[in-house]
Amino acid sequence: MLEQPENEKRVRGFAGLIEKVLMPLNENEEFQEKFKDVQRKYVLNASNLKFAAIITIDNGSLWVESVPNDPPTQLSKENLGWDGYLEMDSQTFLRVAMDRISLVGVGVKWIKGKIKLKGLLKLIMLLKIFKLLG
Repeated sequence: MLEQPENEKRVRGFAGLIEKVLMPLNENEEFQEKFKDVQRKYVLNASNLKFAAIITIDNGSLWVESVPNDPPTQLSKENLGWDGYLEMDSQTFLRVAMDRISLVGVGVKWIKGKIKLKGLLKLIMLLKIFKLLG
């Protein structure tokens, strides 16, 4: 994984938004219990922004880091060791987050190549995590 110097560990851009949304899960007992034996890493890349979010789940705790998404090779599985990768533009991320697009709509965008998914079965766990926020 890319290590940033301690003085540059602040989360930037899109990753900062994701961090603000997900950090309350660290105080959620249901999340801690359901994911106490889980170790996963996900990359969420808003393709039209400068930073991607790396979500790490480690035995019931979660944290978010940011990584520049240019060049795209920085987000490769070899560099970051992710389990799941999700890429779309920021507008689509917002529509998904606000429940303004159905799973069918997401599927259509995926077929058209507007959304990139890798590690699909492991991304399902990420959906379960987002459901705990509601």
